[in-house]
Amino acid sequence: MWLTFALAICLGVAVLYAPGYLVARAVSLERFASVAVAPAFSVAALVILGVVLNAAHVRCDGWMLLLACAALCLLIYGVCRVLRGLRGVDGRTHLTRNAVDGEWVLVALYIGVAAVVSLVVFVHAMGDPVSFSRNDDTTVHLSVVRGFLDSGTFSTLNVTKYLDLGESGGYYPAAWHVVTAVVASLVGNQVTLATNAMILVVCVFVLPVGLLFLLRQLFPDNKLALYAGSLFSVAFCGYPWGFVVFGQLLSNLLSFALIPGALGLLISSLNASGPSKSGFAVAYACSMISVALAQPNGAFTLGIWSVAFAVSHLWSKRSDGYWSGKRTAIILCFIACAAWVLLFAAPPLQGVVTYSWKPTLSIPKAIVAGLLFMFTNREGVQPFLTVLVLLGIAKTLKDRRLRWLSVSYIAAFSFYVIDVATDGFMKQLLTGFWYTDCYRTGAMTALFAIPLAALGFAWLVKLGAGLLGKMRFGRQGSNNSCVVAMVLVVLLAVCQFAPVRFAFGKTDVRPGLMKIHAEVSSRYSWEKGLTSEEDAFAKRVMSLAGHDCVVNVPSDGSCWSYGVEGLNTLFRRSATAGPSGSEPYATVLRTQLCDYAVSDEVREAVEKTGARYVMLLDEESYDDRTVVKFRYKEEDWVGIESITQDTPGFTLVLSEGDMRLYRIG
Repeated sequence: MWLTFALAICLGVAVLYAPGYLVARAVSLERFASVAVAPAFSVAALVILGVVLNAAHVRCDGWMLLLACAALCLLIYGVCRVLRGLRGVDGRTHLTRNAVDGEWVLVALYIGVAAVVSLVVFVHAMGDPVSFSRNDDTTVHLSVVRGFLDSGTFSTLNVTKYLDLGESGGYYPAAWHVVTAVVASLVGNQVTLATNAMILVVCVFVLPVGLLFLLRQLFPDNKLALYAGSLFSVAFCGYPWGFVVFGQLLSNLLSFALIPGALGLLISSLNASGPSKSGFAVAYACSMISVALAQPNGAFTLGIWSVAFAVSHLWSKRSDGYWSGKRTAIILCFIACAAWVLLFAAPPLQGVVTYSWKPTLSIPKAIVAGLLFMFTNREGVQPFLTVLVLLGIAKTLKDRRLRWLSVSYIAAFSFYVIDVATDGFMKQLLTGFWYTDCYRTGAMTALFAIPLAALGFAWLVKLGAGLLGKMRFGRQGSNNSCVVAMVLVVLLAVCQFAPVRFAFGKTDVRPGLMKIHAEVSSRYSWEKGLTSEEDAFAKRVMSLAGHDCVVNVPSDGSCWSYGVEGLNTLFRRSATAGPSGSEPYATVLRTQLCDYAVSDEVREAVEKTGARYVMLLDEESYDDRTVVKFRYKEEDWVGIESITQDTPGFTLVLSEGDMRLYRIG
C-alpha cells in the first residue's frame, strides 16, 4: 500500500506540473518560473475543462480529463511557439548556467526540508495511507471526489454529495476535488489514498517551490534569506497544518499554496521590462483566477499581499515626476478599498460574508495566541518562530523596499484578532470573505509571516556571526555564519519537535508541530468514527449490495462509507438530510422504518428512495459503540436503530460483533 501511496504522490506531481509547465513556457516564462507556477495553470485548465465537458454532456474518467488537459496545454504551447517564431520574438528570460544550477539546488533544499517535516508531522502520524481524518467536512470532501469518479463529471458548477445518483448540485470551489479525483482514477479509485497523497504534494512541492520563487524576487541579493526560507514553508501550525487538522479545509490548503508563486509573478511583472513583462502579467492574472477557483477567499488573501506590494512599489517609483508614483499608489488604495466594499455588498457573496462564527477568545488571549502562532486554544506554541518574525519585522523597518511585508502581516494579524475576539459589523466587513473563520484568517497570518521568519533568521545569523568574529572564535565570516546557522537550526528543531509538554494553568502546552502530530494521529485513528472493523464490514456490504441503496445511521461512522468505499448510503453526513427531493421519505425512514411490515407510508418511502438494505455499524445494545455525536439526536434515528433480527420485514444478511446488515422485505 505504501508503494501505491508513493506512486500516487508521483502522479499528483505529474498532474499538477506537466500540463501547466507547457502553458507557462508558452507565455515566455523561464524554466524555474514555469515550474514554480505550473500548478496554477494545471488547476485552471482541469477546472475549466471539467465545466466545459459537463456543459457539453460529455462523461469521462479522470485519466481522460487529464489527457484532454495535457492535449489542450500542448496545443497552447505549440500555437504560442509558432506565433513567436513568426514574429521573431523570444520573451523568455535567459539565465547563466550557474544561476540555473543554483536555483535547482535551492529547489531540492526546499522540497527536502518540507518532505522531512511532512513525514514527521503528517505521514508518521496518520499511520496508514488509506486512512482519513474523522472530521465532519471530510465526509463532504471524500463524497465529492467519489461522486466525480462515479458520475464521470468534474464540474465545479455541479457539486453535490449525491452526484452518482444524478442529483443536480451547485457551485462549490472544488478545484482540489477535481485534481484529487484525477489522481484517484490513476490508482484504482482509492479516494482516501489519493487525498493523503495530494496533501503531501501540496505541502512538499507546491507550497515550497512557489515560496522559493517568491523569495527569489523579494531577496535577490540576500542568499542567506533564500536558504533560510527552506526552513519555514511548512513550519507554521496555522498554515499549512491548520487546514489539515481542522475541517479539513482542503480547498483552502490548495488555494493558499498557489499564492506565493502568484505574488512572485506580480513582483516579476512590475520589475521586468520588454516582452517578458507581459508574459509575467498574463501569468499573474491566470494564477489569480486559479487561486480563486480553488477557494475564493484565497483571491482576497492574494489581493491583500498584492496591493501592499504594488502600493509600496509605486510609492517609491520616481518616473514622470516625483509625485506620480505616490498619486498612483493612493489611487490604487482607494480602488482596492472600494472593490472590497462593493464585493462585500454583492448579492452572490451574501451567504459567505454574513456567515458568523462566535468569538472564542478575549482580545488579550487572541493577541498572545496569534503571537505564539497557535491562533486558537490548540495548546501548541511556536515561540522561536515568534522571535524570528519579530526580528524580520524589525529588519524591514530598516529596508523601505520590504516594509510592505510587515504591513501585510500586521493587517492579517489584526484581522485574526478581530475575527476570533469580537462580533459586529467590522468583523463581518474585514473577515467575512473568510467566513469569519479564525482558522482561515490565522492561516493567512501564518502565510504572511513566512518571508518575515526567513528574513529574521538570516539577520540573526548575520548578527551571531558578527558577534563570534568580535569574540575571535572564528577567523572567517562564512565559517562563523555556518556555525551560527547550524546552532539556530538545531534550536529551531528542538523548539518545533521536542517531545515535551508542560502545564500552563489549565492548559497542556507542547511544541506546535508536535501538537499537530498528535491531532493528526487522533483524527486519522482507525479506532474512532469509522473503525477498521467497520470499514471492512462496509466492504463486505458493498460486495453484496452493489450500488443498491443502503439505509444507514451516519453517526455510527457510515457517513464516511460512500467517500471511502463507494457504498451507496442514503445519509452521507452526520446530519438528517438525504438526497435532494427525498426529505419527506428520508424522515419517514429515519423515524418509522422499523414499521415496514405494517405501514403503507413506510413501504412507499422505501420504494421512492430505492432502499434495499439497512446497515448498522454500532447496534444500540452494545457498550463499546464508536459513534459521532455531532448533530446526533436519538429520536431522529429511532426508526432505524430499533431494527433487530426479530423485526418483521427485515432479514439478517450479515452479522459481526455489533454490526448488522438487513435486507428490506
